[in-house]
Amino acid sequence: MTRSIEPMMDFFLREKGELVHINSVKQLALIRDATDTVRMTDEKIIRAATPLHAGDIVDYRYERYLIASQVDRNEKSCRGRMRKCNQRLALNWSGQVKWFDAVVEARTFSTETGKVISMPKGNIIVRLQDNADTRNIALNQRFYITHQSFKIVGMDRILNGIIQLSCTLDSINTAYDDVENNIADRWKYEIAHTYALHIHQGTMANVPLNETIPLNVTATDNGNEIANPTITYTSSDPSVISVDQHGQVMGIVLGQASITAKLTYHPTVLSTIEMRVVETGTHIYSIAITGNAVLKTGQSASYVSHIYDHGVEVFGQSVEWSLRNQDDSTPIIGSVTASTGNSVTVKAGSSSGANNKALVLTATLVSDPSITIEKTISLKNLF
Repeated sequence: MTRSIEPMMDFFLREKGELVHINSVKQLALIRDATDTVRMTDEKIIRAATPLHAGDIVDYRYERYLIASQVDRNEKSCRGRMRKCNQRLALNWSGQVKWFDAVVEARTFSTETGKVISMPKGNIIVRLQDNADTRNIALNQRFYITHQSFKIVGMDRILNGIIQLSCTLDSINTAYDDVENNIADRWKYEIAHTYALHIHQGTMANVPLNETIPLNVTATDNGNEIANPTITYTSSDPSVISVDQHGQVMGIVLGQASITAKLTYHPTVLSTIEMRVVETGTHIYSIAITGNAVLKTGQSASYVSHIYDHGVEVFGQSVEWSLRNQDDSTPIIGSVTASTGNSVTVKAGSSSGANNKALVLTATLVSDPSITIEKTISLKNLF
């Protein structure tokens, strides 16, 4: 595409132009693959009748590009070379995280010869739009790319509109870095969340044919109960047992199915219960455990089981208690020190290794061992 198109620029844009967004503004532009100098599959030439600048962000065919060259201008159009943004970086300023589209490469080009220059192993070049946010980037600031940490060791502005960062591999800090989501120092400024979801009817329960029962579900964050959590419920076989989004379970035909509850916005946090559809009139027992969800190391607390039949509390049934570590390790970092009827006393271990661990207290119905309930007890240091 040569300058001979300039007299007919409006015609070419109208007939051959494609809609793009330049800095979020819809425009018509002519796009072609870059074939001069060094051929790169992620490089294209853009020509538009509207002003273009180095550092402009172009959205084209569901991809994002950065204009990474000087821009040629004449009376009719502007022309520049753009590179596909191949990474999104999260930069953290004392807890304020901002994401940036960037061109990242482990090699660069000589401006004198046009030849490829390999970077030392572990080093990368990052090019970003020069704007009010990126001007706050500082030397030694850290970020992640594909779960690997990098540190900024050099900064320059090779073109007006573009900031170029020289970066080198850095060590991963598992105490502070959210490695999974590629955010450096996230937990240094933000509380880490440990979510859990519990169905309090245990691992197996019954539902009467053509009747409904509610699931008793609680969600916790760092051991503290979440008020009004958003939960998604599913049935493994809705033709046998259905469940609505309020946790109401209905028996459709005699049979069995699994009901799964998931935290809607954290779907890896879930709990599952097996449910059987039984004839109306069959006892449908469930258990709930009351007591503190957090226990100080070395201290004791009491827990009480409440037994229900069709959701109505009954008092002629009893449970057996058991205790284990949440991670199933041994020895158990706590003990049952007393058990009277349907109440029990649990004492947390006093060793330093007990801090931030958890116990699981289980109550099993004596008359039907398939009916169980678990309560997770988080252990924290006394001081």
